[in-house]
Amino acid sequence: MPKQVDAGALKSEIRAAARRAFARNGIAGTGLEHVARVAGMGRSSLYHYYPDKQSLLRDLVAETLDGERALFRAHLRAEGSVRARLDALIDACVELFDAWAALGRFFLDLRQLDGPRFRRFFRDVRSDVARVLEEGKATGEVAPDLDAPMVAAALIGAIDGLLVQHYFDRRALDPERLRAALRRIAERAIAP
Repeated sequence: MPKQVDAGALKSEIRAAARRAFARNGIAGTGLEHVARVAGMGRSSLYHYYPDKQSLLRDLVAETLDGERALFRAHLRAEGSVRARLDALIDACVELFDAWAALGRFFLDLRQLDGPRFRRFFRDVRSDVARVLEEGKATGEVAPDLDAPMVAAALIGAIDGLLVQHYFDRRALDPERLRAALRRIAERAIAP
């Protein structure tokens, strides 16, 4: 009887190997043969699932952005006050800084590769945060004159900018101090 292969699981393993290979050598410096080697498979096996680098990169961009969007939405749509939801989001992002920084070169390369998709992602995330801030304005948790879209952009920009800094100099940013600073910034930004 032929061996059953879980194509979805195998493609997921290939994408994980690709992230590691791209993080090490950059997207331009990594061919599918490198990805196959990191995945522990032959090139022909990899080509069966990803016939070219572009198809692999398309799936990686989608998977990466879908995962990040899900992380943001899970915290922003949770029960609780606006402040509690923002604090939970900040905590989740800071917890992931080391993992994200390990893939920093990959993430920076991806942004160059598919700018329009990243623009949509950032617009969606800013919109989700702004929506939570608007809810807070309606309930009195947030200052009524708060410019929700701009505060959302500033919060997302702070998180994203700190992530880039952490990629380049991991020892410079203590996670606990960073978490506390981001929480204070959010608290002061939304105070009624």
